[in-house]
Amino acid sequence: MKAVGIDVSKESLSVCLCSLKKDLEKIFIPGDDVSNNRTGFLQLSKWIKGVTCKKDELPIIVMEATGVYHEGVAYYLNNLGYPICIMQSGRVKKYSQSLEQRSKTDSLDSKMLSMLGCERKLPIWIPPGKTLQELRLLSRERSVLIKEKNRGKNYTHALQSSAYSHAATKKRIKKRLRLLDLQISAIELEMESLVSSDPVLFEKMELLESIPGVSFTTAAVIVGETLGFSMITSAKQLVSYSGYDVVIRESGNYKGKTRISKKGNHYIRAAMHMPSMTAIRLNPTLKPFYDRIKPNKVKPMIALVAVQRKLLVLMYSLWKNNTYYDAEYEVKKAARSQVLAAQDNNKPIFVTS
Repeated sequence: MKAVGIDVSKESLSVCLCSLKKDLEKIFIPGDDVSNNRTGFLQLSKWIKGVTCKKDELPIIVMEATGVYHEGVAYYLNNLGYPICIMQSGRVKKYSQSLEQRSKTDSLDSKMLSMLGCERKLPIWIPPGKTLQELRLLSRERSVLIKEKNRGKNYTHALQSSAYSHAATKKRIKKRLRLLDLQISAIELEMESLVSSDPVLFEKMELLESIPGVSFTTAAVIVGETLGFSMITSAKQLVSYSGYDVVIRESGNYKGKTRISKKGNHYIRAAMHMPSMTAIRLNPTLKPFYDRIKPNKVKPMIALVAVQRKLLVLMYSLWKNNTYYDAEYEVKKAARSQVLAAQDNNKPIFVTS
């Protein structure tokens, strides 16, 4: 078993090869750091070919997701046929903490990643389609513009409430806000056009939009950020990826606060806020859920976050099962459970001596 660990930074790549022998002995071959560009990728591929003997046994490439800086080398090596595994930072951190290693350097991180590739069976990364990548790019651009628009509105309100104001400043801010509105509208039209150009994606988006409270924009953000739920294998993984996983801190008599980790994709959590506000008023499934748990929570926001989590899992279920939202699903499920329970009670009991 062979694995190449790549520690990715903005400017450079630190690499190390780990070979696992039959007696479980590990042999490490560190490589020289290369630049994180096309020239460095070529040097890296030549080094991998030089340190691996058998051409038919390609080593797995293990790297950590670092924003967008890992994407270039990942696509380059994937095009050469290497199996790629892109690990989330949380899982890598937990693994590194289990090792007897107190120092942290780029070379040690690449060694740790290569060791991880030899010891664990890791999921192979599948490059997402171009449409999903463009959709994520547009949704993030829209998010940036909305933040700028909100800052401009807050600044305008502050000027209006101030004892001193400047007419030219107000005029410039209004122009910027109008420009931001035009650009946000243009991006949303591009997103709709992009989804319409892909018939499969268009049908999938309609499944998510069938949920009361979920608009096209919300569905586009969730699909773009998860790249069509391509690497999501369970609802639990999706919840953790989005930062909605619950963290409990208890030790002996100490009882800490229970809260969500927020160690995940913040774009998803931001996109789920307004749909959850609409869902607790209109959604026939989530409104009773919110009304049931709200009295038991210290703050209403805690119940609202629970709705966001449940709504996100619902979107994932409809996407994977390729079904539309059914408002009577919970009622039908309860009725089926009652029928099965009645059948079990009517079964004859045989007593053997």
